[in-house]
Formats: sequence, structure tokens, C-alpha cells
Amino acid sequence: MSKLAPYRSTAGFTLVEMIVVIMLAVILALIAAPGWLSFANSRRAEAGREQIFQLLRQAQTQAIRSRQNQVVNFIAPPDQLPVVEIAGVAQPVDGQNPSSQVNSNLLKLEVSPNAKLGCAPDAVGCVVFNDRGNIAMEANQLGENGIVISVSSPADNTNINSRRCVIVKTLLGAMATSSGEDCKLS
Repeated sequence: MSKLAPYRSTAGFTLVEMIVVIMLAVILALIAAPGWLSFANSRRAEAGREQIFQLLRQAQTQAIRSRQNQVVNFIAPPDQLPVVEIAGVAQPVDGQNPSSQVNSNLLKLEVSPNAKLGCAPDAVGCVVFNDRGNIAMEANQLGENGIVISVSSPADNTNINSRRCVIVKTLLGAMATSSGEDCKLS
């Protein structure tokens, strides 16, 4: 009887090969993570800006339709998501985050200081549309840059380039969206 040579499997990977592959995957993930977070924050701020823009348009249309003034209050309570309040109905600015567990530090809402007349007491600013959908304020109160409603993500972000904003430019209620340097609050 002859002894058979011990069976040696050549299938699979060695432990060293597995460790090298895992280390490469971790290194690639660490390289990509900051870019991904920046992208996610940018998208969240853009979604918040679009949400505010749509709510302002809706309030302007409602003012024309009902022939009554519409006040849009921007409320930024501490440790909570910012809120846009129109005719007593509060809409959180969540950046279209579908999660029910939304982190309150995701978005920061700021309004230019010239938008304080006729606001709710707890509001950081407001926009008032008259019965014709125009801005109900004096031309000098509108300011040089109009009324700027700025959204940034995360809330503690001080980088001006990461800001997104809605600008109410004229007394006729013309609105535009912008980002970066245009979103300076004056």
C-alpha cells in the first residue's frame, strides 16, 4: 500500500491576502468619506433652500388668491429644526430628510436683519406679502441685496461657500435662489 500525498487545497485566499484587501478597502473608504459628507451636506442645504423657495411661492400665491396679507415667519428654535410658519401652519425645514429621527444640527436658518417688521415674536425674520403678492415693506427696508434667507448644513458650518439661499429681490416679490458669496447677510 502506498501512502497518498497529503491533500493540499489551492482554493481560497490566505490570511495575509485577506488582511491586505481589507486594509485597502478601509483606506479607500477613509479617502472618500470627507468628500461624501461634503456632498451630503450640500444636497441637504439645497433641499432646504428649495423647500423654503416653494413655501414662499405658495404664500405669495395664497396672498393673491385670498386678497389678504400673508406673513411667512422663519423660526429657528435652539436644538430643533428650523420652522417656516405661514398662516399659523408650521412646516419644519428638514432638508427633505425622510427619517423621523432628524438631527437638529443638520440645518441652520438665517434671515437678513432688515426682515423683522411684522414678524412673530419668536421669529428670526419674516417676509410679508400684501394682497397683490408684493412685498409689504418700504423700499429702504428691503435693503441693497433684498431679503436673504440663508440655509447652511451642518448648523455649525461657517464656510460661506456651503450656504444656499433664497433672495427676495424686489418689492414686486421677485425671488431667486443662489449660493456662496451671494448669501451674505447684510
